[in-house]
Parts: sequence; structure tokens; C-alpha cells
Amino acid sequence: LNHVLKTLKPGMMEYQVQAEFEYKVKSLGADGMAFPTIAGSGINGTMLHYETNHDVCKENTLILLDLGARVKGYNADITRTYPVSGKFTERQKQFYNIVLEANQTVAAQARPGVTLKELNDICKSVLAKGLIELGLIEKEEEVGRYYMHGVSHHLGIDVHDVTVPEKAKLEPGMIITDEPGLYIDEEEIGIRAEDDLLITEDGCVVLSKDIVRTVEDIEAKMKER
Repeated sequence: LNHVLKTLKPGMMEYQVQAEFEYKVKSLGADGMAFPTIAGSGINGTMLHYETNHDVCKENTLILLDLGARVKGYNADITRTYPVSGKFTERQKQFYNIVLEANQTVAAQARPGVTLKELNDICKSVLAKGLIELGLIEKEEEVGRYYMHGVSHHLGIDVHDVTVPEKAKLEPGMIITDEPGLYIDEEEIGIRAEDDLLITEDGCVVLSKDIVRTVEDIEAKMKER
């Protein structure tokens, strides 16, 4: 994804951004893709399973990249959202930082004994608080208007690995995703920040921590283009 950050610019086609990622993954020796790459710019980023990747990345829009490599039979599942022009607008930054706060809060609470349902409730609480402060909703239960999926699933041999009840407690050695998002159709803003977490004896390790995620780090990396 650092390679994508250095090549992304207005006027590229979504499939060209996809190609930059997939070229780098294959050149580094991966088996291939964990699943079809999602590269949704502008309003396309608000569609959860957009795979067309055939639109133009326009200036001042965001592109949501949900992707992963498959290495020795094991899958990654990562999402990052980048500003096509290299810099977030103030409005985009507001939403992005809410999603990032939810992502980091979930990672801080992921540990043995916690359930995916509890993590999703934590995620919804953070997202709702941010949306209330911005005036988009009035009550926490309205968060589903802009966040309509769960924050986590198991990951491994399959991208959505062995299905377990959402109230089953996490155990050391499990790997789960951490993927809060906000999808503001009326503003053509779709944002998701997804990491992969390895549950340990007393917490978790963020396996994707080296992939830049803060507004400041993303913008700084894109200046290297």
C-alpha cells in the first residue's frame, strides 16, 4: 500500500490503482489476492462490496481500498482510505478521524474473553458519538444509517474464517479483523479503516500496524509521489 500511496493521483482509473497494488503483491512473491480487490473512489466507496473498479479517481475525492494478499495459504484483509489529491478536505478529515478512533478503541479492547458482539457495540458507540457531535444523528441507535456492517470477523485459511457465534469469547491465537466504517452517501464519502488483530494472552497485536493510517502520516507519504 505504500507503493499505492506513491502512485495515486487524480485522473487514474480505479482499476489502475488496483493494478499497482496487485503488481506489487505478486512481485513480492505472494500466492495472489485473498479476494477480489475493492477500489471504490468517491461515492463508490460507500458501496460495501463494490468490485467494478472502472471509474475515474477524481480530484478531492477519497478512494477506499479493501484488499489483501494470500501467502502460503493464509489471507490478509486490510482496508485503507486515501485522499486522491494527496490531502484530506476538512470534512473528510472529520469523518476519517471518527473511524480511526473507533478502529483504535476496538484494538485496545480486543483480548481473550471478549466477544465480537461486544467489540461491535464498542465500535458503534464511538462512531455514534462522533456523528452526534457533527449533527448527522441525534441518538446512538441511529448510527446504522451510516454504519451497516459488523466490526469484525475471523480470518485465516479463508477471508471469513471458521464461523463462530458472535457471543463466543475470543481466545489466544485467534486472528480477527478490526474494520469500522462510515458511509455518507449524501456527501459521497466512504471511509473504512481495517486492520488484522492477533489475539494474545492479555490483549492483541495489530499485524498491519506498519501500514500508515493517520491523516498526517498518509498525507506525508503522499508528498513523496
